[in-house]
Amino acid sequence: MKLPQTDRTGSPVSCTNPDAVALFDQALNQFHSYFGDPVATIDRALQLEPDFVLGHVFRGAMFAVTMENKFLTEIESSVKHAVGSWQHANDRERGHLRALQRFLGGDLNGAGVAWDRVLADCPRDALALQCGHLIDFYRGDATNLRDRVARVLPHYDAAHPSRSFVLGMQSFGFEECHQFDRAEQMGRQALDLEPADPWAIHAVAHVMEMQNRYDEGIDWYTERERDWAPDNGFAFHNWWHLALYHMERDEYDRALAIYDRDIYPGEAEFLLGLVDATAFLWRLHLQGVDTGQRWTPVADQWQAHADAENGFYAFNDWHAMMAYVGAGRKPAARQLRAAMEQVARGPGEHAGITARVGLPIANAVWAFGQEDFATAIAHLWPVRTTANQFGGSHAQRDALNQTLIVAAIRAGEHGLAANLLNERLAHKPESPLAWRFKADAAGDPDAASQAAATSQSLIAPRAERAA
Repeated sequence: MKLPQTDRTGSPVSCTNPDAVALFDQALNQFHSYFGDPVATIDRALQLEPDFVLGHVFRGAMFAVTMENKFLTEIESSVKHAVGSWQHANDRERGHLRALQRFLGGDLNGAGVAWDRVLADCPRDALALQCGHLIDFYRGDATNLRDRVARVLPHYDAAHPSRSFVLGMQSFGFEECHQFDRAEQMGRQALDLEPADPWAIHAVAHVMEMQNRYDEGIDWYTERERDWAPDNGFAFHNWWHLALYHMERDEYDRALAIYDRDIYPGEAEFLLGLVDATAFLWRLHLQGVDTGQRWTPVADQWQAHADAENGFYAFNDWHAMMAYVGAGRKPAARQLRAAMEQVARGPGEHAGITARVGLPIANAVWAFGQEDFATAIAHLWPVRTTANQFGGSHAQRDALNQTLIVAAIRAGEHGLAANLLNERLAHKPESPLAWRFKADAAGDPDAASQAAATSQSLIAPRAERAA
């Protein structure tokens, strides 16, 4: 009789082929670290063991966490193969399968709950934990980003091979809950164990973003570049954060150089990369920076995905709308709005999020592009504090706040602009960008000059140090 197997986390696996299980372990580490291709690795395991249930659900999960409609057929195929091997599955594997089935049904919350149920019985299952963590991110569920990890963290002791990566997840959860000291402490602990952890590096970078530590953030990334940049599938997003630090400091040439070389050197492999390219260009658009012809390939790529992706995930729809406005693609923008309106009239979680958050934000961006700033404000103002429902991080959703501020300035809504900037400066008193916005919004030349001088004074320390 063949002995039952466990993976390297100690969680049960029905597969009794040790070579296939070893490949699963390798793929899981690639998933954690974003180094390597976990799908290619798990495909090798499935060639060895076609009935490897955990291998099939792992493969489906890798496509699910991209949040791209075009990959639903891949997820369906993985689910079909897993169901076909149901008689071989253990309870853990069946729990993963239920999570994927809920995802396919458009029930992201149900998928997250199903992965939580797996963790209730197999708390050391780092695959279930990371999948749930990413679903929490896509749903903007900051509480669970933190607490899903906290519920099982005691099981990830020094002997657990995924401990460092789990600490990185916990760090990001604390940051999204504004517990910045705990977030940084946890992220640095993760990196003490595994310096090459781009997610933990990214979590600490978020803390620095939220605390106006832009100079330190630039140093953080540049000094650790070898740990997160070379041949890493998450590098584009860390480059994006580095570019934002430079943008904050009015160093637009440096930011654009990073964009051209590292964020969007060509077509993005996944929409996650296209999202970052779009968000970068939109921020420059708001700040009046000339981006040349850079909107064109970004809008082209969104249009190439439009038939499959329009209306699927409201967070992506928002970015597609920004690209169409930036590139002046009115027909594409109208097509996107029509698809979102159709989805919003339907049932399910995606429909509700699109109706409550996605459509108002898309309409706001459209109106902004038509220079109808009053209408942009009317759509955006009521939903800006509930926009977390469609996912993303605080740093990503900050583009909504910046859009609202600029719309208020351009609409001549001086009182609203002043209030929004007071709010922003309460949280980011040392933000050069906030002071530049304040200079734009000032009602008299003296106030504008004073705000501009404050912005320059905040930039000076790094320039002096570089000299």
